[in-house]
Amino acid sequence: MSNWTEKNLGDISKIITGPFGTQLHKSDYKSSGIAVIMPQNIGDRTISYEKIAFISEEDAKRLKRYVVHQNDIVYARRGDVEKHAFISEKEDGELCGTGCFLVRFESEEVIPEFISYYLNTPQIKKWILKNAVGSNMPNLNTDILKNVPVKFPDINIQKRIVKTMSLISKKILTNREINNNLDKMAYKTYMHLYFGKKPNGKVSDILVENSKSKIQVGDAKGIKGNYPFFTSGDTILEWDDYLVSGRNCYLNTGGNADVKFYVGKSAYSTDTWCITAKNGMEDYLFLMLKSITPELNIKFFQGTGLKHLQKPLLKYREIYIPSEQEIKFFNKKIQPMFNLIASNTRENQNLMNLRDWLLPILMNEQAIVEN
Repeated sequence: MSNWTEKNLGDISKIITGPFGTQLHKSDYKSSGIAVIMPQNIGDRTISYEKIAFISEEDAKRLKRYVVHQNDIVYARRGDVEKHAFISEKEDGELCGTGCFLVRFESEEVIPEFISYYLNTPQIKKWILKNAVGSNMPNLNTDILKNVPVKFPDINIQKRIVKTMSLISKKILTNREINNNLDKMAYKTYMHLYFGKKPNGKVSDILVENSKSKIQVGDAKGIKGNYPFFTSGDTILEWDDYLVSGRNCYLNTGGNADVKFYVGKSAYSTDTWCITAKNGMEDYLFLMLKSITPELNIKFFQGTGLKHLQKPLLKYREIYIPSEQEIKFFNKKIQPMFNLIASNTRENQNLMNLRDWLLPILMNEQAIVEN
């Protein structure tokens, strides 16, 4: 990297702070329309649409300064500040939301997608976390983001590196799309067969609790391990040893209700309730809990300030428990879907590790990408 140019992010881009609460009110959000990218929607250079908010086209025009375009980058101002979303053609026209920064490139020296990959390297993520302010939750400001160090080679080398990296990224995105579709199919199958059926038991009748974890979320930050590490946030981290195997659900215990499912060996944080089910009802338990997520938020998360999941109350929630024949039929349809989701998740983790390993090698010119 001896002949690479060294600059700061602010030298090659314009950084715009997202709209303040006075510009974008809670009442402005809709069930459909123009997607608004919030900190919780920012993934691994991607945007998660699972819990995304929307605004009207009229409000988007009013806030046109914050409309994102292809090749922009969106950073969170607080929380997981080391992550960013790279805006592709698909996301062009969405809105950089409250609590985010919009990075728009102005230099012809760089290919924005290359800089996005560079910003996603472990050393830059560590730099951002180290320089963020705040004792409890990391926070970014404009000055910190402007001073992020970036290095880049000749534009033709950038193009070749991007071409290689994008092949890996496309496979990761394809796997995610497959998983999203499988998840929707499984959920629709459950809703068609069982939602609204007359209760004949309680959650406690099928529930099996796994041991409470002693691993804090902070302990897993930056760890490269062999197993997925589930937390009460949207991000799935890694850990070097597993706590459970098989088919398990992972529930948030603080903040807002959310439930995840994974087939295989995994670990989880102290703020995650890891449960499974008796009599082959693991997949059924997950989909049942997913179907009542709004109810979980309203009835089973209580407390002043940060609300917490009231496990004893949830255990006594009445549910329909399928017969042995019903669950056999159900699992024949559902289990292959969740098996493939888990397999794709593992493949994606390997692909991301490959990408993170390969990029520094290309940058250090230990390997050369041919035309």
